[in-house]
Amino acid sequence: MKKIYIHKIHLILCFTSVLCFGLPINAQQNAKNGAADNNKKAWEIGIGATGLQMTRFNVINFHTNNKGGYTVGTNKKDFIFGGNLYFARELYSHFYLDLQGTLDYSSDPVRNGKESRWLGMAGIGLQWRLGEYLHSNYIDPFLRMGANYMYKNFKINYKGMEEFNSEEMGWNLSNDYTKEGKDKQNLIPISLGIGVNMWLNDNIGIGLQGDYLIMPYKHIANSWQGSIRLMWRIGGKSLKVKPEIQYVEKIIEKVIEKPIIMKQIVETPSQTNVLCDLFNNIYFEFDKTEITPKAATIIDEIAQIMLTDTSKKYLITGCTDAKGSSQYNMDLSQKRADAVVNALIKKGVPNKMLKAKGVGAKISYASQNAPNEIREGDRKIIVQIITNMDYWNYIP
Repeated sequence: MKKIYIHKIHLILCFTSVLCFGLPINAQQNAKNGAADNNKKAWEIGIGATGLQMTRFNVINFHTNNKGGYTVGTNKKDFIFGGNLYFARELYSHFYLDLQGTLDYSSDPVRNGKESRWLGMAGIGLQWRLGEYLHSNYIDPFLRMGANYMYKNFKINYKGMEEFNSEEMGWNLSNDYTKEGKDKQNLIPISLGIGVNMWLNDNIGIGLQGDYLIMPYKHIANSWQGSIRLMWRIGGKSLKVKPEIQYVEKIIEKVIEKPIIMKQIVETPSQTNVLCDLFNNIYFEFDKTEITPKAATIIDEIAQIMLTDTSKKYLITGCTDAKGSSQYNMDLSQKRADAVVNALIKKGVPNKMLKAKGVGAKISYASQNAPNEIREGDRKIIVQIITNMDYWNYIP
């Protein structure tokens, strides 16, 4: 029996040293992060199912048979199942403090029928999370050590004496490490466990946990417990992978100053811009095709510029305001364009350089109800320099 206790002590000391070894490492890392991390501590809440290995043996009948011998009916159950509640609080980035509770139930056959058996256990534990060491945020394995209080409404019988017609039969049950003796209803198990949390996102996950329950009593067998739970995570830093910051070395080149030669550029307006400005000032009076004295002076200037390069082609487009019918305005705009072309020809501009086109009120902007001073802007001449000869020949 002394070897059994020495084995227990060695197992607990080994597990405790593993947990304590991680504390200095984690504390050193958290010292670098500063006090700001206090706002990022996570809470975890879980609910699930649990199964506890706890062997129960019962003799349900004992009697003689037709062959002159004895018939013994027995029943052995190894597991008891129930529910699990789980709460945990992040202490540091690798350590969590948890509080867990289970309530298990089973209906066991006994000599006179069935007996309801249940047990409840609650305990506090310390978890060492290993996910960050493995560079895994969503799959987070852990080691756990804890202390618990267990109460059960039954006792496990390790030995018994059965009687039938003055006949007696004794039996013994050997369990973990051949422990045998009297059981207790109030127990303080020590748990050493391992588990893994599998997070689906920052808030929801599934947890698996297995514990070896050491009963620090001479005659009470140790047990195993396993649980699965659905978990909710509140707060804490995000599990998403942070983008890596890459630092690019900046290449600094030596700048050699060179003398700067300043050249003054004097811009002169092109003939095209001058033509556009001149044509933009040719307007007609309402319902008129006669060129006004002001427009005649402008046309004289236009003719002088056109004669400097007789290879160019010009399309003269006449426009009207919105008043009047569509057909009437179309004819009126054509007459205005023809009047400008004829005036340019009289000034010596070759006929082959010019074509006239009327578009009526198609591009007028002011409504027919607008004042005459506004509609005057639509009674205008537009000039285009045509460089596409196929397009020029297509124009009638």
